[in-house]
Amino acid sequence: MTLLIPDAHTFINFRNGTYQWVDVQHFRRAQSPAAGHDRELLAALTGHSLFGHDYGGGEAGDDPDRHGPYWRARITPDSYEQAAPEAAEQLLRSWAEQHAPVSRAIRSDLETHLHATLRAAETLYRLRGLGREAFHDWGGVHVEFHEFVALTPTHLTLIVAADD
Repeated sequence: MTLLIPDAHTFINFRNGTYQWVDVQHFRRAQSPAAGHDRELLAALTGHSLFGHDYGGGEAGDDPDRHGPYWRARITPDSYEQAAPEAAEQLLRSWAEQHAPVSRAIRSDLETHLHATLRAAETLYRLRGLGREAFHDWGGVHVEFHEFVALTPTHLTLIVAADD
């Protein structure tokens, strides 16, 4: 049975010369929280067709072999570690402002689609850095690559923030 059903997608392009962007993919959980343990949900995410995304210009599901800078086969549920929503929010706020000021419109989008999602998470996971040995053939193009998975009783949200 499918544990995750695509629900909504938001892409925020900073368009300020920094090449920074945030991709937020929401999935509805097909079963009650008791039925899908976190590890099972992470496995369902990494196995989902939309997880095949190199974030290099294509769309989610376009690249069955790559995910971000990594070979997709190198990402397993064990690749994720639990994270504190407050620390993740602080990290992403600092990352967003590191090269140039963020416009009022982008700041509003980040609050609505990113920060509110982090704060609503009952459990948050962060993709660990998997090292250069896990990079795919052109995997070093993202200057920074931050990935979080936010879980609520009804949704799983994949958050990717990067610059290239």
